[in-house]
Amino acid sequence: MTAMGQARLREVVREGAGNLRALGARALLALTGIAVGTAAVIAILQVGHNARAEAMRQFEALGTDLMSLTPRGDNHDVPNLPPEAMRTLPARRLGLSEAIPIVSGSASLRVGRASLYTALIAADAALYGFLKAPVVAGRPTSDLDAAAPFVVLGADVARDAAASGRPVRIGDPVTVNDQVLTVIGILGPAFRSPLLGLDLNRSAVIPFQAARRLMPDAKITTVAARLAPGADDRATAQRVTDYCRLLLRTGGVDVQTARQLIDGLEKQMRIYALLLVGIGTTSLVVGGVGVMNVMLMSLMERRREIGLRRAIGARRRDITALFLTEALLLSAVGSLLGTGLGTLAGWMFARASGWPFLPAPLALPLGAGMAATVGLFFGLYPALKAARLDPIAALRAE
Repeated sequence: MTAMGQARLREVVREGAGNLRALGARALLALTGIAVGTAAVIAILQVGHNARAEAMRQFEALGTDLMSLTPRGDNHDVPNLPPEAMRTLPARRLGLSEAIPIVSGSASLRVGRASLYTALIAADAALYGFLKAPVVAGRPTSDLDAAAPFVVLGADVARDAAASGRPVRIGDPVTVNDQVLTVIGILGPAFRSPLLGLDLNRSAVIPFQAARRLMPDAKITTVAARLAPGADDRATAQRVTDYCRLLLRTGGVDVQTARQLIDGLEKQMRIYALLLVGIGTTSLVVGGVGVMNVMLMSLMERRREIGLRRAIGARRRDITALFLTEALLLSAVGSLLGTGLGTLAGWMFARASGWPFLPAPLALPLGAGMAATVGLFFGLYPALKAARLDPIAALRAE
């Protein structure tokens, strides 16, 4: 672009900005509509991006080679998976390197004056390493504990108990489902496992054999497994399903792998993203209609001005450029504000969820693209209509 062209462009932009300031509240309302629509789309994009990143972070932290086995009964009769048969699954050459039977349920836990409702997990000692749960005080439960009345508290359980009274110490007695247990360990923050549906942060862990004394129905609820190196997840899942079907008289197991869960999660997020972006786009269209109304009202009020410009030599494309510039400026400022508000909303959602915030790479290009699209689409008609005005008729307009 030549120096003269740049100067003309700056003059058009300066004049368009002055005309928008003169419109006052009407321009502000149109700008608000664009900002709200853009903020909705950007916020949805940021939240979806961060939710996916957090889910992937959890899977990558625990490994994408995980597998869960959940007993499935016929006519609501859940089969009783033999614990030893589940522990020896890796030796069956089915494609597994590790298998940990788990009995989970809910419990009422009392620590001093604090009364908490928490998850109760009975599992082998290997579960701590499987879920990468650190022990920050005391020790974890051991397979040598047998049915001893010991318990290890999750990080959130210990924190909530401390908030209601004094901090929990190793050796303190706690009441779990009316049974007195001794605290032998406290866990640090651990990743939640979406595949297994376990959150050790909000759980109390007891030795596997102690489940019979604390749970009314101490059947295995889940088996946490890990694929052997190089094993195909789908083929392994089928072999494990067939083996368990032969092992059980009735029912079977539902086998799910981390890769299957990731694929399903991504499909769901794409569907939700399309749905929510459609809602945000509707808001943006409403804002764009507001821009068109403002420009049409401005056209009606400035007919004499347009006629005078045409009379002294302004071409139709000059009038089109002036009105189109005003629409683009209005859309650009609204989209800029909306992008900032949407990013702030995404950041606040991530902070409230306890996630690290990662800006969506498409947020800024999408915001700029929406500004250009709305400005051109909804500003083009008023701009062309202004350019087609008859100069004589425009000069006679009141």
